[in-house]
Amino acid sequence: MLKSKKGITITILVLIAITVASFSVWQIPDNPKMTIVVTDFESHLEGIDARHEIITSAIEGSFSKLMSEKMPAEEYIKIAQVSSLQNNGLLMELVESDAPEEWQESYINRITSLKSFEAYIIETMVMAEFLVDGDGGLEQKDDLLNKIEKFKEESIQYAQMADSTKP
Repeated sequence: MLKSKKGITITILVLIAITVASFSVWQIPDNPKMTIVVTDFESHLEGIDARHEIITSAIEGSFSKLMSEKMPAEEYIKIAQVSSLQNNGLLMELVESDAPEEWQESYINRITSLKSFEAYIIETMVMAEFLVDGDGGLEQKDDLLNKIEKFKEESIQYAQMADSTKP
């Protein structure tokens, strides 16, 4: 009789362990990707703008130092890479926010602004490499500076369009 009670107890414990383990596996999500739930789209855009201003200020100040030879190109490239990652984070946040129809135009313009700013960052890194290599003439440098300015202006224009298309 004692052996059968011990066997039943062990069987029950094993079944409980299996049930708990199965339940735990079922509760763990298959896709642990973080989702962003936005309910106040105006505040969300204002937050994106504020963070973008910080990134912009850092990259423009550093680029100015690079061009006036007050910062080594290698240091600038590191700053630009971090700024690029932060900018892409803002882009992803906007893309995944699932803005309602009345906010779509403003969000699309802000996304386009950030994409232009990403192109600006990339071109400034190209300039840094150009300055390190020294393998180009004045004309190439001027062309590169014109591209940099073009992307910067595009970014500003789309940001203004994003502001003007808010509902």
